Amino acid sequence: MSKLKKRSKVLSGVLAASMLLSLPVTNVFAADASVPGAQYSPVQLQAYPTKQVVYYKAGSEDIPDIDWVTSKTDLVFIPADNQADVTCAIKDADGVFWIGTLNGLQRVDFTEKDARDVVQYMAGARYLYGADDNVTGLASDGAGGIWVRNALGVTHIAMPKKTLQEKSEIYEKITGDVHTRRGMVTGTTVTFTETDAAKQYVDYNSPTGVFTSTPSTSDNDGLWTAMYAMGEIFRYQALKTEYAHPTVKQQAEINVAKAAALKATKAVLLLDYVSGRGNGFPARSYMLTSEAGAQTSDGTDYGYQSTNGFWFHSVMDGTPNPNAIVPSMVQEGKTPIGYSIVRVTKDSVTKKGDTLFPSGGHGVMNYNGVGLSPDSIEAINAGRSGQPQLGTDLKTLVDFYDEGDSEIPVYQVMPVITQKTLTDNAANKTVSEDKTTTAANKPLFQLTVPIYEKIPQFFNDLFPASAIAADGYIDQNQIVYKADTSSDEVDGHYALFMTAYKYLCDDDSDESLVELKTYIAEATDRMTNLIIQDRNYFIKDATGKSTQWSRWLSKYFNDSLAVMEGQQLWAANVGVDGDGNDALSYGYEDGPLNALEVMAALKTAAYVTKETYPEDAARFEAEYEKAFDGDYSKEDEFENGKGYIGMALDYIKRRIVRQATSAYDILGQHVATSEQVASESGYGDAGSADEYSNINATIHNDWTQYINYSDEELGWFPVYQLVVLEEDQARYDQIVASFDQWFENEVREENPFYTFLYQLAHPEKSDVDLDSAVRFLYRMPEYRFTYTARFDRQDIFYIEPGNRDKVNNQTNYALPTDERRITKDNSNPFVADAPYSADANFNYNRYNMEDGTPFTLPYWFGRLYGMIEEVQN
Repeated sequence: MSKLKKRSKVLSGVLAASMLLSLPVTNVFAADASVPGAQYSPVQLQAYPTKQVVYYKAGSEDIPDIDWVTSKTDLVFIPADNQADVTCAIKDADGVFWIGTLNGLQRVDFTEKDARDVVQYMAGARYLYGADDNVTGLASDGAGGIWVRNALGVTHIAMPKKTLQEKSEIYEKITGDVHTRRGMVTGTTVTFTETDAAKQYVDYNSPTGVFTSTPSTSDNDGLWTAMYAMGEIFRYQALKTEYAHPTVKQQAEINVAKAAALKATKAVLLLDYVSGRGNGFPARSYMLTSEAGAQTSDGTDYGYQSTNGFWFHSVMDGTPNPNAIVPSMVQEGKTPIGYSIVRVTKDSVTKKGDTLFPSGGHGVMNYNGVGLSPDSIEAINAGRSGQPQLGTDLKTLVDFYDEGDSEIPVYQVMPVITQKTLTDNAANKTVSEDKTTTAANKPLFQLTVPIYEKIPQFFNDLFPASAIAADGYIDQNQIVYKADTSSDEVDGHYALFMTAYKYLCDDDSDESLVELKTYIAEATDRMTNLIIQDRNYFIKDATGKSTQWSRWLSKYFNDSLAVMEGQQLWAANVGVDGDGNDALSYGYEDGPLNALEVMAALKTAAYVTKETYPEDAARFEAEYEKAFDGDYSKEDEFENGKGYIGMALDYIKRRIVRQATSAYDILGQHVATSEQVASESGYGDAGSADEYSNINATIHNDWTQYINYSDEELGWFPVYQLVVLEEDQARYDQIVASFDQWFENEVREENPFYTFLYQLAHPEKSDVDLDSAVRFLYRMPEYRFTYTARFDRQDIFYIEPGNRDKVNNQTNYALPTDERRITKDNSNPFVADAPYSADANFNYNRYNMEDGTPFTLPYWFGRLYGMIEEVQN
């Protein structure tokens, strides 16, 4: 492990996870999710105290007449000399100590079954009014809760016992009320309104309180919605399994779960049709033109759109397409019925991207931005006779490289080129976003893409009546969709499609499910063919090249690998060429994750398309099998897909190499030693140069300091698909062994999202820490507002920032979910929040709230696969 900062104690323990799998895989999991050879027993769930907080601003007439305790005489178990920061304390009728301090509130209950819960810490705006952590008075409520006073107000913290199912019902309701945008689910800013005018305080559990919001597009709507949808499918199937002979009430529960699962699944599936391209292209997100995020500065496609990204507006009004069709967008034998035009955004004007391959040179194809490919430029220029030509007259300066004593400019053709960008090129040798364009000051060039098909009417029920055209189809003139789709998005689509096809589409008498099954098969077939077209192993966008992050090609992960392995420094895990320069391909560390992703995509596609597209299914299966056929390519000619399981098994190795290579040369082109690091002024301080953590972690071979926690979340999906679908024992063992490497870090997060999958992958294990995973759910706040949390606590040791956390130190263990800031599962659970200040005007009626998917997905997953069990009344 990494060395701790000098002010903290030594962090003990070594993370480890077994890679054993002894039991045979007899069958893929059946529709009832029975787990062959399972040796584990479910955790019997109990009702657990759940913190519910009511907020009263100072001076409110609603604050009850309370006899405040301002002394600390009840605090008998802490020596007086150690009570300097204690302001008040009481022992309630249940023998629980409540301790107010200058830095927050503590609850101490020596009877807690789990020693980790004996002391519970409450601070920040979630528990203390306005985030003023100086507690000035306490009072027991006589029911296991506490009244807490500070200078800004009063909070009442109740501790009612609730089952996890009861909590899940709260998350379901909140999701429906505020997190859903036409079936898509993600975090959003939420407004709480108390309709009872007599209540001049904020109580989120008030029966007269109402939550509202206007959810907007997010970067990966399909990914977040896929996670929610999968949880709802697990819920549907778990209830069907548990309620073998359902009562009327139980059948109603099943029907609600089914409806929620169907709607969310359709919302994700729609993204594979919303562009109208007809080639399986999955959009990241979409908006209606009436939404605030889709507005432009002048209301036309020529004005600036402030919602960033690579957005296209569909035009179906008979207007001729102003551009020739780029070759990659041509659908042979089809006639376009409209086109989409790229919006003027920061990305479309400036997103040049980074260089991909050390051996790739300086052409546009070696940049992962949105610059157009040469064949796209050629095709468009052929239709611009007599007009300024792309690449010569119209081009964007994006970079420079040195050649001898000369600085050579690098130009690209961006999807939007304006007069301002040309002027910037000449005057400032740079390019910046252009917010000046209008219908009267049009861009000099805007990329278009053909529309070949209407959006199927199957999706009409996701839209308001105002978005349905006279012909009964969705009015695509109202569609603005986000392209440049990442592998993150694709990851979620495939996992959901496998889950829905297997566990949701299980009733042939239900026409909606039959139709859903048909569209899942079609969308999966199209998207998979798009990925492996010409064995490209990427998704082509309207630029004529791959999107920025949807790459699964071997060269992307392994360019120059053979060269690096031939260098002496490779023995020290440093990836440099013969001149000592970093030679790692841009996607080197992404290889293990992306290998699993494309393997899962192919395996899922073979499963989902078997009935409807049997020839394609056989081809997808054959392509999948190449992953287990020998070693992966390390030099030209790279063979995509071959040996990818070996790359998946390199997860820890590649983290170590990327980290060590980043650390190399920081102190002078060598592999640093402990002594050199320790002599650096300011080493390890929060806010100091973050590269020092690379050095220290490299010295200690601690790859966990270079974790990408978003990748951890993404890695869950392909592992789940492959664990469920793979029937061959030898292949299954390798897949699980690859996941075991990820779990070496994940185990300390105690997150059921990972723990339950690990148990599923290891049905023979009876010692997986399911109890800690359940505790994670027990401690999850009911309302997932993203209030900051206090981290300058005496019970935490701090280690240096992780490579991706920059200036924020990390805790030595993961705090309970109700004592840290609420996030999705894609961020570092150990990173400490920055300090905050008390705010007398803190707005408890409007704040950002994350949806409940990090609870509902693992909760229902655990119930479905028999890892947890509710006591049924």
